[in-house]
Amino acid sequence: MRYDTQVLLLTKAQDEDPDGLDHSIKYASQTVKANVKRANLTLANGQMYDATVVRCFGEYTADAIGFIGEYNADDESTIHQIQKVGRHTNRTDFYIIHGEVIFHG
Repeated sequence: MRYDTQVLLLTKAQDEDPDGLDHSIKYASQTVKANVKRANLTLANGQMYDATVVRCFGEYTADAIGFIGEYNADDESTIHQIQKVGRHTNRTDFYIIHGEVIFHG
């Protein structure tokens, strides 16, 4: 498997001033190489979801994903929340769900 795309693993940083009035979420970032694929995931109950799977070689922890060239720390629409994490031997999979796939027939 090729890990040819760089992504930012975003982890929520500690609030520098917990008594202050600014409680916006700040992220610490780590750049890693990943294999990024768009896929349809089917659950056991038959529901299908449009998702992006970000596979990283190694063991990682993250709260969100940012894509190089798209991520802007001041724009929350460029921060992709992780819905599921899959841990395997020497690999971590992050799942970003975009929406449910509905077939009209």
